Amino acid sequence: MRAISVGGVWPSGRRRVHLKHSLSVLLVSCCGLVPHAWGQGATAAPPRLPVTSSQVDVPRQLTLEVAEQLLMQYNLTVSAARYGVDNARAQRLIAAVRPNPTLTLGAEQFDLAAPGRNLVSNSNSAANRTYTARLNQVFERGNKRALRTAAAEFQVQAAEAQVLDTIRAQVLQLRQAFYTAVLARDNVRVARENLTLTQDTERLIKTRVTAGDAPEWDLIKFQASKVQFERDLVTARLLLQQAVRDVLTFVGAALSEADAPLEVVGELRVEPHPVVFSLEELRQAALDTRPDVLAAQRSVEAARRTLDLAYAQRHRDIDVALEYQRVGSDNTIGAIVSFPLFLSHKFEGQINQGLAQVQQAQVTFDQAKLQAMTDVEKAYQAYQASQQMLQVYTTEALAKAEASFRIAGVSYRQGATSLLELQEAQRTLNQTRVAANQAAFDYRMSLAQLEQATGKRVVTP
Repeated sequence: MRAISVGGVWPSGRRRVHLKHSLSVLLVSCCGLVPHAWGQGATAAPPRLPVTSSQVDVPRQLTLEVAEQLLMQYNLTVSAARYGVDNARAQRLIAAVRPNPTLTLGAEQFDLAAPGRNLVSNSNSAANRTYTARLNQVFERGNKRALRTAAAEFQVQAAEAQVLDTIRAQVLQLRQAFYTAVLARDNVRVARENLTLTQDTERLIKTRVTAGDAPEWDLIKFQASKVQFERDLVTARLLLQQAVRDVLTFVGAALSEADAPLEVVGELRVEPHPVVFSLEELRQAALDTRPDVLAAQRSVEAARRTLDLAYAQRHRDIDVALEYQRVGSDNTIGAIVSFPLFLSHKFEGQINQGLAQVQQAQVTFDQAKLQAMTDVEKAYQAYQASQQMLQVYTTEALAKAEASFRIAGVSYRQGATSLLELQEAQRTLNQTRVAANQAAFDYRMSLAQLEQATGKRVVTP
């Protein structure tokens, strides 16, 4: 370090009161006025932490719209992402501050034999009492503070985009869990209807057995096959309970708050709606609006500002000091300027690290764009396929399966068909109803995945 010092001497013979007054004025100036002079002002009070509610008021009849509102407020994954924004904003405050001044106070050259003698006057010995008050301030050069603040600002924007991306992912998972619950509810209804049809068929077989038109073995065989429909009902109820539990998890509800039965309100089957955008428009929308793409882009900008800051480290910061000294009965003032000498390195490591971070952020950005394009294409293909399957079941398959079962029942009652054909018709009807529900679920989820892939609504309300 190099130091440049200039100083002067005041007239001697001052009294002790003058020394105390001078030091007091200097202390008040350094501690009270310096922060305002450097533009930082008084320290702001730290923000209060939000109080997290331990009770989530979930209505007993829950719609998807209400569930999404509860997710925005109470979902723990979203809350954790929001704390990431708070952390980034705190880092921005840290980056924007200027270096604090440093006050140094010293008292030297005391005689061990008589430490209380000649405190503010010249002594007979070679060493006079020396009192020092020094104020140091580092002045940053190379626009370092602005570069730090800019990098931190882009990090805040990236964190905010990550919150939106977390919400996007959580909303998709909530919709999947919600419609899974609706699917399970409809499958429970199908299983109950199948049991009712089974009971009606059993009465029909008993009537024919009693009349001597069918062997008793037909009744025994049919009663043994009822176990399958009872098992379907139990399985559907279990899936419904598990799906409802998943929905409550996404809205932040604890187990103790979910003891009462919860009913998901919504229809699974819906008329197919055309997508109002072309595939190319959907791709461009994903690149423009997807939060994960925006977050990766902000990270690239932040990395570039960090690299600029690494280059700016080569600009020497200057440490300026103002000093007051009292030596014996003499009062002196001086100024000192210090700056580093770049003899061992010139921040090559920081620059190389910044270059690597920029390249890493750019590759991550390119990957995010590629993933967005892939997600859009896959979601669009799934939408087209699910729309076709939904039309097949709603216009043809379901109606034909119901008609086939009615015809089989009438034919069996008249003795024109066997029990095996009647059972096959009922099994086909059951499978078709479940498959129709699954087709409606797949269509619902294809729309949700398409909106999740593009980051915008893709069908007309």
